[in-house]
Amino acid sequence: MAGFFTNIFSAGASGLVEAVGNAIDKNVTNDEERKELENELARASMNHEVEMAKLGIEDKKITLADTASARENQSRVQETEHASWLAKNVHPVLAIFIIGLTFGMYFWIMQKGWVDLNESGMKDIVIYILGALTTISTQVAAYFFGSSQGSKDKQKAFENLSKAGK
Repeated sequence: MAGFFTNIFSAGASGLVEAVGNAIDKNVTNDEERKELENELARASMNHEVEMAKLGIEDKKITLADTASARENQSRVQETEHASWLAKNVHPVLAIFIIGLTFGMYFWIMQKGWVDLNESGMKDIVIYILGALTTISTQVAAYFFGSSQGSKDKQKAFENLSKAGK
């Protein structure tokens, strides 16, 4: 199905480009007009790129604000005296569980051996689960041990880009 749409749109896009090129060739009568049109097209292309960069910056700002909001919410829960032990410790408990499960899975694989896993038909499933656990463990470590200075530097760079784009 995707191939069908790709063929339709790629054929349509090439047809559109050809039609625009033919229209330009028919309406541009001398080199001066051609250069003026090329400059206008280049200007439009650059404006498009600037707008896309601005949208990218806005998207990144929204993502950073969302992250900051989640961390602020977690800080408020940690500071309140009315929150339960579980509410205050759910993040560290989950983090310890995920990291422990990941290392436990690695240990289990070393004990069981790849040959046994391959013979039992479990090798692909184990690789999938281990990949997911490793990815989540990386995110847990980045959350708890990530550099807040790096985040501040990134935020400052995005603000500078945003100011430059205005």
